[in-house]
Amino acid sequence: MNIFSERLKNERKIKGLSQRAMASRLGISQSTYKGYELIGKANGREPSIEMIIKIATVLDIETDYLFGIKD
Repeated sequence: MNIFSERLKNERKIKGLSQRAMASRLGISQSTYKGYELIGKANGREPSIEMIIKIATVLDIETDYLFGIKD
């Protein structure tokens, strides 16, 4: 699994959010969000820079953490 999608999924679960709840907070469909958690697989989908910032804000984490730059 891609480090971004792995950390995204883990942080979402730590915060107690379902994929549906996360998608709702981001203002996107659940299927689009699910694609972010599948980056590197056939149905994966890369978020835009703006969406990455929004994801980090919703999860209250740094973008550097999502990309594996910081632990």
